[in-house]
Amino acid sequence: MLQLLQMTDKWTKYLESGGQIDTIYSDLEKAFDKIPHRRLISKLHTYGLHDTIINWICDFLAARKYRVKVNNSWNDVTSGIPWGSVLGPLLFLIYINDLIECCGAYSEAFVFADDAKFYRHILSDDDNKILQYALDALQKWSEKWLLNLNINKCQVVTCGRSVDKFYKYTIRDCNNQIIPLKRVIQVLDLGVCFDEKFSFKEHIHAKINKACMMLGLIKRNFKYLTIPTFSLLYISMVRSHLDYCSSVWAPYRKGDVEALEKVQKTATKILPGLKNLPYSKRLKICKIPTLHYRRIRGDMIETYKIVSEKYQPDVAPTLYKSSVRVTRGNDMRLEKSRVKYDLQKFSFSNRVVNIWTSLPD
Repeated sequence: MLQLLQMTDKWTKYLESGGQIDTIYSDLEKAFDKIPHRRLISKLHTYGLHDTIINWICDFLAARKYRVKVNNSWNDVTSGIPWGSVLGPLLFLIYINDLIECCGAYSEAFVFADDAKFYRHILSDDDNKILQYALDALQKWSEKWLLNLNINKCQVVTCGRSVDKFYKYTIRDCNNQIIPLKRVIQVLDLGVCFDEKFSFKEHIHAKINKACMMLGLIKRNFKYLTIPTFSLLYISMVRSHLDYCSSVWAPYRKGDVEALEKVQKTATKILPGLKNLPYSKRLKICKIPTLHYRRIRGDMIETYKIVSEKYQPDVAPTLYKSSVRVTRGNDMRLEKSRVKYDLQKFSFSNRVVNIWTSLPD
């Protein structure tokens, strides 16, 4: 979630001043299975690891075999990171560590496992060309380190309050032919659906549908529900979908807020004897807060972690501490930015300020 918070914080600040955000989502083809061992070892030497550690890693990777049941023959494993190991993901991250340095000269980038995204604030045609340079640099890096791009999964999405122009981005396929990158109007990024207007309507709709599906599963399979059993099932199977990364997509439109809360209202009615009680009373009996309260609480927890530097400053959204001394509130007051548009007004770094500042020490 931290990556998405930082990303949306930057994007909304860019879009406050106009223009659009063009983002290229890339995907490495079977990346964990195709990392060449020799090139991985060469990178370990480059990073200055001690020879003893490198020899130990070589022994960890060496003499591995796989068998195909068709002909029942054993073959040597000459590439790839062993699945299910603690060391495997670390070796993968070491191997792709210079990917950001390679493309970061032309654009800002975020990487999670084998998925990388590169974006740029587009204000002119020159910005489009620079982002294309980043895509070219990514392809050169993938060819050099023998990790092919999965062109079918590479795509570009344009976000903004008003998009003036859809720029074309190209990539070379395995036959060295230049083909345009697939353009989409929404993309699923780490479980959150981003659309071109930053409305998150599709994400909210999908989460409500999933939560209702899980609620129907509970109703069909549990005839005699007690309150403790219901609370356990609801929190783990239903509310978890409505809470996921809520600090990133927290709704501010009344219709979206009510649609989300309606799921919990319906859920608390399936308990015997509670159907005709007011919603607030049902919540009190079940010891469950409203979803709106949960989202505010989640915002405050993230704000505390950022302000108290539980996160590294370069990987968290930017929150500015206020220099004004007042008697009310707390000593960790935040500065609120002046904004014109709802996109920035209701973003995480702006909406948390009033609530956070009102908290006592």
